[in-house]
Amino acid sequence: MKRLLLCALVAAILSPAALRAQEKNAADRSAFWGNEDIYLHKQAEAMFDLIDRTLTENPPVEGAPLVRKLALYNLDALLHETRYDNTEAFRKFLDSRVGKTIAEMTAPVKRGLEIYKIYNDGFVARTRSATIAFDVVRGSCKGQRLIPDSLIRRIVDKCDVLFITHNHGDHGDPAVVKMFLDAGKPVVAPTEFMPENDRITHIRSERIVDEELTLPDGKLRVKILPGHQGEMMNNIYVVTTDENKTFAHVGDQYNAEDMEWIVDINKHIPRVDVLTVNCWTHRMNDLVNGFAPKITITGHENEMGHTIDHREAFWLTFRKMEKVDRKYAVMGWGERLAM
Repeated sequence: MKRLLLCALVAAILSPAALRAQEKNAADRSAFWGNEDIYLHKQAEAMFDLIDRTLTENPPVEGAPLVRKLALYNLDALLHETRYDNTEAFRKFLDSRVGKTIAEMTAPVKRGLEIYKIYNDGFVARTRSATIAFDVVRGSCKGQRLIPDSLIRRIVDKCDVLFITHNHGDHGDPAVVKMFLDAGKPVVAPTEFMPENDRITHIRSERIVDEELTLPDGKLRVKILPGHQGEMMNNIYVVTTDENKTFAHVGDQYNAEDMEWIVDINKHIPRVDVLTVNCWTHRMNDLVNGFAPKITITGHENEMGHTIDHREAFWLTFRKMEKVDRKYAVMGWGERLAM
């Protein structure tokens, strides 16, 4: 009797309908039993897409809205798992973010200012009279370029000048420099960066340098401060446009001795509208108060050329910036903040 019942149960389980359901389930690409790697990559693909859409629908604002924190924290989780480095899902995400930047830069600036975060510590600042690039690079991860030349060239086409803070490959990219120079656009850098290239405007002093650059639609007043990353030269640029909008970019500033003058630097420079600062800088609150900007924007999160312990996470940035006395915004790649 028991044997007959067992046979009846097996027949019911393996009925034609049940078999068809199993076959459909096996053919369904959403079923990944026994294939963990494909499962995780499909999950990452879905998460990258959702993060992209969330950031697009919730653009940067002052402070730390929960929906943006959640999106950026999830991005941290993906970018600190090296199995996703250079994958199709990651590249599609980065291309989408940079593509959105290029699309937004197509429209003219009607008033105020705009700041774009491209990748890592690369920013583009815009007013009606000038479009200014700071430390724009293609980026790399495990020997592979991250942003294709075709996209970077479209950004270069929209910019008037490139400022490079120091001689590190995640801040100064010879290929990007060549694009600017070949287009007849100035590149300003410290003397340690590509010193053999006499087409670059090399400027470095241990005092504040005052310069003026003439652009197609206006002029820039530039103060160059003698910063350092350790012992390395790190030019800090304070750039003012014809509209009296001032942008400051500190590069990879990290030097204890420099803080002696940075804490009072606002007495020697124009009022700063936007300060862009590396998220791991020395004494963040003191540095920000030294420049006294209207708003601070962090950079250098998730530099993919680094190991995960130095792919600085957005969640760490939020923890630091929530202790700063002044207004701040945390931006992801390919985002724009208008003021």
